[in-house]
Amino acid sequence: MVGKWPLEPLILVRVQAPQQSSTRYRVTKRPLTHLHCQMNKKINKIINLNKELANKTQASISVVSRSLAKTKFRYTSKALLSFIPKSGYLNSSILDSYINKNIYSAGILFRSMIEHSFRHLYIFTRALNENSDSIGNKYYNSLKANEDLESFREINNYNKVVYPEKTKWSTKGNHNNLIRKAAKEFRIEQIFYYLIGNNNGNNIEIVDRFKKEYLLERLIQYTELSSGVHGGPFGELMLEKLHKSKVSLEKKLYKFAMDSFILHKSTIESTYLFAYLMDSNIQKHYEEIKNLNK
Repeated sequence: MVGKWPLEPLILVRVQAPQQSSTRYRVTKRPLTHLHCQMNKKINKIINLNKELANKTQASISVVSRSLAKTKFRYTSKALLSFIPKSGYLNSSILDSYINKNIYSAGILFRSMIEHSFRHLYIFTRALNENSDSIGNKYYNSLKANEDLESFREINNYNKVVYPEKTKWSTKGNHNNLIRKAAKEFRIEQIFYYLIGNNNGNNIEIVDRFKKEYLLERLIQYTELSSGVHGGPFGELMLEKLHKSKVSLEKKLYKFAMDSFILHKSTIESTYLFAYLMDSNIQKHYEEIKNLNK
């Protein structure tokens, strides 16, 4: 849950108590600047929209889920639905980061949100383009197998350093190579190349939004935020730079919050659209999500 945004932020001011050697503290109100007033209104609007979106989704998700379960897209439907709570958790944490002025965490979380959004859009687009459940099957089988394989390989290599006398396992072989090859298509750069080549002529409205310029912008954001995720110096420099300007900090935090909400809403909207394309009875629920804030 996202906490309430205070209308009058409070700060602690350190003052010297008269006739005492100890220091005491008093609470004083910090006057709101025009920027603070603007940002308070904007972030409250996002938080209220997010609550409304959550309520509408909660009221209809079971209907959408049951409808999708009747289609031939067994794995794809499961994958698309799974991204709704995942992106929701990320979005809520990013909104919390705005309230707490935690720009570093907001950037790290938003990078993950971009990757979640790309994978969701890729599964959505590919399933419709191919009219098959193949991509959902790959997501839950090939990608999961590759995650297990890579985890085993890395842990095995670490163990070799600490316990060289232990039995060594090999992850080489044609079967494992096929798993790795299949999983590569879920890498964000491969998703970018696929979407650039396959969705720019699509006549579905929500897919039409994600043209090459938009995808490029998001991928540049993703790349620039990489340093913070891995504890690199570029992320540190950007953090220091933002903290030198309250205006820049506020604007960057707000952009993370707004973009995060947009990506989360798009995840829900496109999942509901997928269900509506299979079942016209879902139209009402899809349009409720689509028309939110219009």
